Amino acid sequence: MIQIIDTVHMVSHESGVVRLIKEMIDGRIEEIRPVMDINQESGVAYPQVEEILGKKPDECRKILDSLAEEKILEPRFFDRLIFCPVCNSMNLRPSLKCLKCGSGNIVRGRIIEHFACGKNALEEEFVTGGKYICPHCRKALKFLGTDYRGLGVNYKCRSCGLLFNEISLKWQCMKCSVFFADDEAKVQIVNSYILDEQNRNRLNFDMSFKSKFIDFLKKQGYEIYEKAKVSSGSGSGAVHIMDILAQRDDGFLTFNIGVGIAIGNENEDIGLEDVFRYDNRAYDLGIHDKVLLALPGFNSEAKQFARRQRIKTFDAKELEEFLKAAGNTQSRPVHMIPFQFESKKQLLKYLAGQGYKVEENARIKGRSGAEYTMDIVAYFDDGIFTHTISIGILSTQDEVGLEAISSYDTKAYDIGIHDKMVIVSSPLAQDAKQFASQQRIQVIEAGSIAALA
Repeated sequence: MIQIIDTVHMVSHESGVVRLIKEMIDGRIEEIRPVMDINQESGVAYPQVEEILGKKPDECRKILDSLAEEKILEPRFFDRLIFCPVCNSMNLRPSLKCLKCGSGNIVRGRIIEHFACGKNALEEEFVTGGKYICPHCRKALKFLGTDYRGLGVNYKCRSCGLLFNEISLKWQCMKCSVFFADDEAKVQIVNSYILDEQNRNRLNFDMSFKSKFIDFLKKQGYEIYEKAKVSSGSGSGAVHIMDILAQRDDGFLTFNIGVGIAIGNENEDIGLEDVFRYDNRAYDLGIHDKVLLALPGFNSEAKQFARRQRIKTFDAKELEEFLKAAGNTQSRPVHMIPFQFESKKQLLKYLAGQGYKVEENARIKGRSGAEYTMDIVAYFDDGIFTHTISIGILSTQDEVGLEAISSYDTKAYDIGIHDKMVIVSSPLAQDAKQFASQQRIQVIEAGSIAALA
């Protein structure tokens, strides 16, 4: 029994986002660039995205980040924003502080050293009447290199007199007035976004062929789960992610179609390894109706292996032709009619009402060459697969034993029927019940089958 554990939410599948991606694929938007907006939590807005999605700036930023995680957009560094660590405002004023006393009364200028007395001070402090006069010893400074030298450009605190070549940069928040150091600030990197060119082929495929293929499956009554985390009740117990899992539950049986998507390089077909990996996942999950979509196509080895494993394959051209031919296919919605019957006639009527083509006492030759008679065989054609269901009727006054169930299963296996059901008049023996569960045979206890025989 296939169990859907979870589905990965894909932001790229939301309707407005699809339009945004299409705008970028078609070249109408080459780059999504932010504009500064101090009223937003993130400090930026993306007007192009807001207009298309009809969402607030911070919501748009989260969507863009999600699209980057999905490898649809490529982020590019745009700016580094600083926020107040207390109130998160980005309305800040830089403030220079003295390293010693913390005063903001700082001046920057050229420093001169007087050799005779060792006085170090700003150049402006040595200038008197257009001449250099030491402010300490009042001697004239005439010759550079003999009387004095320049120590370069530094800072001086007018409050405490400290000379220093590095200043302490503080920020003052204009909202809450707090002062904080640069390393105490909250920092956020802001990106612009372009289309991830390495995934352009996949995006083109998703926007056209894949979406149309999904629409076709929905018309056939399938519920679609994309990027579904799936486990089977048996097998290895491992959890796999299926690109698309299509389920059709009509109240009688549930059909599962596993759809894999393999995207190669522009001039390189999908090889055996990709097909083998997909087939292993499907086998472990017990999915026997398998579809693999490939872009641009399959090499001969991969195609041959897929055919042996009964995987329905479509390259881009084949899928386009299939979808074109299926354009006028009649919708096959699910009719949730309660599965109830008291006679074979009612059972057959029920199956016909659900769109099945039904044969009674069908004579079918197996792969071994043996010919079998099956009580009821029902067929459902969804346009991709013809699902075949075998219904065996086992009437006995005693409990139904392992031999009867095993005999039915052997016939179904030789014919190649995966969907199996038995209707029994008596309960199954314990070993028969276990075998039926292992072989995925659905068992219905009808109580009396006199009318079904």
